[in-house]
This record gives sequence, C-alpha cells and structure tokens, in this order.
Amino acid sequence: MRKFKKLFIFLLVFILTFSLVACTTEDSSEPKDKVENSDEIVENQFPLSITDFLEREVTLEKEPERIVSLAPSTTELIYALGAGDKVVGVTDYDNYPPEVEDIPKVGGFKGPNIEAITAQNPDIVLASTQSGQEEMETLENMGIPVVMVEAKDIEGIYESIRLLAQITGTNEKSQEIINEMESKIGEIKGKVEDLPTIDVFYLVSFDGNWTAGKGTFIDELITLAGGRNVAQNVDGWAQYSVEELVKNNPDAIITSPHAGNVEDMEKTEGYKDTNAVKNENIFVISDDDIIARASNRIVLGLEEIAKFLHPEVLD
Repeated sequence: MRKFKKLFIFLLVFILTFSLVACTTEDSSEPKDKVENSDEIVENQFPLSITDFLEREVTLEKEPERIVSLAPSTTELIYALGAGDKVVGVTDYDNYPPEVEDIPKVGGFKGPNIEAITAQNPDIVLASTQSGQEEMETLENMGIPVVMVEAKDIEGIYESIRLLAQITGTNEKSQEIINEMESKIGEIKGKVEDLPTIDVFYLVSFDGNWTAGKGTFIDELITLAGGRNVAQNVDGWAQYSVEELVKNNPDAIITSPHAGNVEDMEKTEGYKDTNAVKNENIFVISDDDIIARASNRIVLGLEEIAKFLHPEVLD
C-alpha cells in the first residue's frame, strides 16, 4: 500500500510538472511571434505621436490620407517618398514635381488662406515657421493637426525625410533616399577633399548686393564642394559691402539665374577688381531651387557647385 502511494505521488508530480512546462512553452511562443512582427505593428500603429521641428508633440489619430503642404521643399519630399497622391493642397510657389501644377493652391508662405486649406478637408497640415503662427493656431483650434517641418542644414533634411516617412508610412523608401544622398555627398567630398580650397562669393542679387552667408544651404554646399564662402562673416541672407568683397577677393563667383546680367560684373566697381572676374570664373546656377530648398534635390546643387569649382575631377 505504501509503495502504491509513493508511485501515485510520483506520477502526480510528473504530470503537473509536464503541464507547467507545456503552458510555459505555449505562453512564451506567443510573444515571440509578436516581437518578430514588431516593426510592422509599430509602423502601422495609430494613434501616432510624433515630435516636430519645434519640439512639439503632435498626435495623429489616424493615418493621414489628405495632406496640405505649406512649403515647396516639404512637397518635394512627400513626392520623393512616393506619397504624392495624398497631397491635396500646396503653396502658390510649388513647382516641382510637375504634377503639383494640378494641385489646389492655398496661398503663399506667409499667411496662407485658411478657407482654401479647410476646403481641402485635410487630415494634416505640414507647415514651417513662415506659415504664420496665428493661422496655424486657427487650424489647430479647428482640430486639424499641424506639424512643423523646418530643416536648416543637410542633417535637417534627413530628419525631415524620416519625419515625413513616419506620417506617410514610407519608412523603407525614406532610408533609400537618405542612402542615395549620403552616397552622392560622400563621393563628391572624396574627390575634392585633397584639392586646393577655392574662395567663393555667391551673388543672390546685384540690387543691394545680396549674398548667402553662414547658416544657409548655399554656405554648406560651397564648403562640401571644396570651397570657402567669403561671406561666412555674415548670417543668413544679407547685403554684402563691395569693400568687403574686394578685401576677400574671391577666386570664383556663383550667381543666381535672377541675380542680374553677369556681364555687368566686368564693369561694376569692386567686382571688376576680383580674381573671379579677371579670370572669368563666373558661374550661373541652373536653378535656385536645387541650392535653396530643403529637399533631396540639394545634392544636385552640390554636384553643380563642385563642378564649377573643380571641373578637373567632376566634369
């Protein structure tokens, strides 16, 4: 009898132990499946909280299907990400890609038309600090999420791409775009890094002698292209004195297509005394947008400037 009891207890313990192991195995396998698919779950999860360029947390209750973009650079990036079909409103200045010509216009950079925006029934408005604080607050009070996208340099463009990819569910494409940009920038830097640095002046407009100083994309592009912006001593878009221009004596002058007649430099006081004019190293950029807009097309501007400054390795 005693032996029977011991055998019974042994069998009971064995069965309970086996049951616990089976349950544990079953429970642990379920979370494992969820972890393996975690990227897909996170990517498609709404409501989604994001942090914009003003460090504001914005919550999107649903995936946006109707987007109003209040900056041409943002519009360009959305199309580059393959989400252009979601854009239902753009500024009067949007011109790329060509498809935006058919998108309803909602005003300029500053003080966009609130009625024109709301008429598009947007799920989200992508704005910049130039869009107008009062107007953006009005939209938010109407329950329309407003996200600020405000890149100041190339790293900021990468951040813009990642942010817009979150919003549009195009994370894989965003990394592809960033990789392409980094590859092109690395290629150009590698070709010019051991070459002599060229002193450069960028002329925005003869009228007032405007230039692009420190903190502009143009300044960053000149540096990456193997040059030195002689207007680094001024911030942003600024008027530059002819005296300073002569003093810094640039080896090359790059101008906007709308700066004025470049032939006038040969007879303009100050300009005619620079090495750039004497050696006929005056170049006109093909398109202002590829050096001023915070989009992936900025690498086209970099390549063009690099070819101006170092044609021996980039032609």
